[in-house]
Amino acid sequence: MTMGSRPGSDRPLAQGPHDQTWDAVETYFECITTCSLDDGDCITRCVEQLKDTDA
Repeated sequence: MTMGSRPGSDRPLAQGPHDQTWDAVETYFECITTCSLDDGDCITRCVEQLKDTDA
């Protein structure tokens, strides 16, 4: 397992399935923060992107 640090974070950077899940969730939250609360299509795209990453 390779250890390092994630830029801007104190959390160690580990290579594994949990880290891939963390990256997908982090990407999802970055995506939804760009959406307007009234924009259901934008939020749906973010959810679909998260699902595709998990597949």
